[in-house]
Amino acid sequence: MKILLIIPTLKQGGAERVMSELANNLNTLGHQVHLCLLVDNEDFYTIEKGVTIHRLGFENKNSIQKKFSEIKTFFRLRRLMTKINPDATLSFMDKYNVLTILASRFLKLKVFVSDRSNPNKTISSNLKLLKRQTYKHASGIIAQTSLAKEVLFETTKNSNIRVIHNPLKQIKSLPSIQKEKIILNAGRMVEEKGQKYLIEAFSKLKANDWKLVILGDGKLRPELEKQISELNLTHKVLFPGTVQNIDEWMARSSIFAFPSISEGFPNALVEAMAFGLPCVSFNCDAGPSDLINNNKNGYLIGTKDVAALASKLNELCSNEELRTQLGNEAKKISTKLDAQKITQEYLAFFKQQKP
Repeated sequence: MKILLIIPTLKQGGAERVMSELANNLNTLGHQVHLCLLVDNEDFYTIEKGVTIHRLGFENKNSIQKKFSEIKTFFRLRRLMTKINPDATLSFMDKYNVLTILASRFLKLKVFVSDRSNPNKTISSNLKLLKRQTYKHASGIIAQTSLAKEVLFETTKNSNIRVIHNPLKQIKSLPSIQKEKIILNAGRMVEEKGQKYLIEAFSKLKANDWKLVILGDGKLRPELEKQISELNLTHKVLFPGTVQNIDEWMARSSIFAFPSISEGFPNALVEAMAFGLPCVSFNCDAGPSDLINNNKNGYLIGTKDVAALASKLNELCSNEELRTQLGNEAKKISTKLDAQKITQEYLAFFKQQKP
């Protein structure tokens, strides 16, 4: 197949990682892959030589230049689509999905779009209207979670929506690392990641020999540092910041806690499960319930329920056999979210639909 993939940039991020892996995997399978980058930005992810990259040069410096650049990018994209005449086009991210659908009008192309963030996030009324009017013309919509599928159907009335989860990123091969009494969390320190609830729950832990490690950084760090100081947990809660060796932390830790109150797709939770960590997660509005079968391969608890979070953490800290049992079940997510399997799911969706 001749496949055109469209995304703003290849800067570091979840959507960008998925798109780069998809491009490389499709290329490896022998498909003719074109990757269109709409916005000027430095690439973080590596694309294989067999993939043809097109840079359209959208600039986002000031309102006047932005508007002119949007119009210019629209026509450049339409010309590119006409020239390539792909068998399938896939676009990521709502604003750019709208642009892609509009640019493809009357070209008789198969165009698929995928939102990459929380389906209930607040967006401008203009973008909401544009999505409602354009998404119904897409050949198909790819949702990251079951909730996203429901929301997208309600807002777009496009009945051809398929859930395709993010592929699991490749886990580094590590030497055997001794497990430590660490409860791990990884994520930006922002309100929706809910670390303040985890810190409060950790303060109620009965065992005194466990540490809480939160990887990542963000605007709430000073507030979280104040919280751990007020709870006299400074010596037990560690903030290593943004790290390159997250796999090593996963391997060292014994429990993974996921207190997010809002998610698009919980990549950190997936990675922890793949490492065989028993996971305790808030059942927030997108993602965890697609991955965790409660009490079988992890625990799902009510969002912001600090008492329940503390209870499950206490249960896991005191029972190594339970940690091993849940962790072994969690590890099976690796098969479900194998990158090659996910690539085949995209291909199957592309092939069954007409323009």
